[in-house]
Amino acid sequence: MRSLGNDSQGIEEFFDDDGGALSDEHPHVHGFLPDDHPHPQLYHGVTPIWHDGESPEDLDDRFGEGYTCGFSTGFERGIVMIMMKPEWAVGWYRAVREYYLASNHPPDDLQSWERCAEETARASPVAVWSAWILEESETLTFEH
Repeated sequence: MRSLGNDSQGIEEFFDDDGGALSDEHPHVHGFLPDDHPHPQLYHGVTPIWHDGESPEDLDDRFGEGYTCGFSTGFERGIVMIMMKPEWAVGWYRAVREYYLASNHPPDDLQSWERCAEETARASPVAVWSAWILEESETLTFEH
């Protein structure tokens, strides 16, 4: 069994096997993703934004195989947590921010978070997924 970069958890344990076609974009993933799954967009679009433009392949070379899939999966699950438990997300944001400031990071370092958030919102607009959301939900709709 191959492991993630920190060897703490096997890749097979980390990823869900939810059916669909094997993703060619993630040859190290033993699970399957449906063709319309949002993960590839997060993998290719969002991961480089939050890593100063470094490609997923370069990040995997530097941090270990599976790092970028782990990052994009975590980003995806973070979106779910923010929507389901916004108070939790605010609390953790404050804790992380306090830690950075207490660890001698100047406040200017944290401005990159705002830049990355803005760039992420522009690179992955909600309208991309709105057609799927309209089909799947009778109560949740997004306008184009």
